[in-house]
Formats: sequence, C-alpha cells, structure tokens
Amino acid sequence: MTKKTLTILGATCKLGIELSYIYAKNNYNLILISRNYNKIQDLKSSLEQNFPNIFIEIYQLDILDLVNQKIVFDNIKEVSTGIISLIGETHYVNKINEKKLFDIINVNFTYLINFLSLFLEHFEKKNEGFVICVASVAGLRGRAKNFIYGSAKAALITFLSGCRNYFNNKNVFIMTVLPGFIKNNNEKKKTIENILQIEPSILANKIFLAHNQKKQILYSSFIWKMIMKFIQVLPNNIFNKMKF
Repeated sequence: MTKKTLTILGATCKLGIELSYIYAKNNYNLILISRNYNKIQDLKSSLEQNFPNIFIEIYQLDILDLVNQKIVFDNIKEVSTGIISLIGETHYVNKINEKKLFDIINVNFTYLINFLSLFLEHFEKKNEGFVICVASVAGLRGRAKNFIYGSAKAALITFLSGCRNYFNNKNVFIMTVLPGFIKNNNEKKKTIENILQIEPSILANKIFLAHNQKKQILYSSFIWKMIMKFIQVLPNNIFNKMKF
C-alpha cells in the first residue's frame, strides 16, 4: 500500500506543528509549506529526528504570490494526496487601511481558494484526495470589530460548502473546521476569551479524528457550536447592540 502524503499549508503555526506530528505519527509523508523558511527548516529537522521513516519536503510560499503558488503546486501535485490549510490573518476594523483590507480578503479567501482549487481540480481528475480547511466561527455572523476578516471567512465557508456539493459523487473529501479562539500563548487570565480557547494540540487531535470519521463540519468544541447556533438566530435589533 502506497504511503499517503499530506500537504500542510501554514505548517509553522502552533496548530500546524501539532498536526504535522500527529499525521507523521500515523505514517503520513509530509509536504510542509510556510512563509517562514527558517521555522519550516527547524520543524522538518525535528520531525525527521522523531520519525525517520517518513519523507518530508518543505517549501516557502507567501499565499499572495500567485506565480510561486503554481510553481509549488506543480512540484508536489503528483505525490500529494491531501491538503490541510491553516492560512488566516485577522484584524481590528479601526486599525485597517486600504492595502491591509485587500490583503485580509486575499489571504483568507481569494488567493487561498486559487491555491486550493489547483488541488481540487487535480483530485477530481485522480478521483481521490481530500481538502481540510480551517475557517472560523467569525464567518457565521459578522462582528463589529473584525467583519472584513469575518466576511472573507464567510466566503470561504460558502466555497467549501459548494465544493462538497459539487464533489458529492466523487472520491474527494472536503472538511470545514470552525474554531473559536485558539490558544497561542501562555496567558492564564480568566477572561471569557481565554476560557473559550482551545489548545492547538487538542484541536489537532480533533481534526485528525474527524478526518478519519469523514466529518464534513467540525467545530472546535460543542460549546462553540451552541454559541454560534444561538448567535445566528438572534434578531438583528438585539445582535446589533452586542459588542463582543
């Protein structure tokens, strides 16, 4: 049986590192992609020490570089059997200028789906493959402080939903991950945001399990699923008064 090869886009974030270790432990070869070449080299070295029997390739890629997107894809398309995307960049509305606005939209949606579409088209031809994409609960209803980010994630969620519908009768699996807050530091203040955070290691394990169970939608926790179901049905006149 041929060993599967997973591509991880955004591999040097904490969630990406955790996913790299989980999939390596489960005998996947890895193609790791990141903007930061030094970090990705360090990750590769660490993985090779722990998992000497897997094959690891690394590529430096800024998702906004469309030319390099195609070059990287052409180099890996014949071996990659699936991709996990962890790409995302958030913001605060009162600190965003025109250039940053376009970058937020392009990183979270436009240029990202261009890259993902290269894989989807190739997987369709092979009649085999999977795409797992980390979106955000921010895309389920717009919040005042980050609605540009939220609108891009909403577009991404809709894109993935449409892809699932399109590939329904084909052997291409697509999963949308909807996390709330992901813990990215050691801060232990008892704020609501910190209480609702999830450890990257826990979320990574949930993603791997959901992948094996072929779940199409994965929330980071049952609490977040209930929160967002409640927020989605709130009347506008009540929701618009909330600042969170």
